[in-house]
Amino acid sequence: MKTMNLFFVLVSAAGAAAAQAQIGVDGQVPAALRNRQAEPPVATGAALRAQALAKLEKQFRAADVDGNGSLSLEEAKGFGFVARNFEAIDTAGRGAVSFDDLRTYLAQKKADRR
Repeated sequence: MKTMNLFFVLVSAAGAAAAQAQIGVDGQVPAALRNRQAEPPVATGAALRAQALAKLEKQFRAADVDGNGSLSLEEAKGFGFVARNFEAIDTAGRGAVSFDDLRTYLAQKKADRR
């Protein structure tokens, strides 16, 4: 009789363990980590370039203190790369550079490297 009771206890425990494994419950993992969203895939190629360009534009807009869509040499001091290359970016000699001027400059530098 004791053997039969022990058998049922073991079978019940094994069934509970199997059910727990199926559900995916792990008592050792904190609840906040159990159902975490998967990390987004790392951007490459055109998507990476688009992200970099968006970040660059955001920095450009932040440096544009007066909000007129272009940077004067004084405003460009808050955006070091543009300040260091201001004259090369300002091909029209207006004393201000737009984001399009910056994109054109970067595209030309990329073409020169090839």
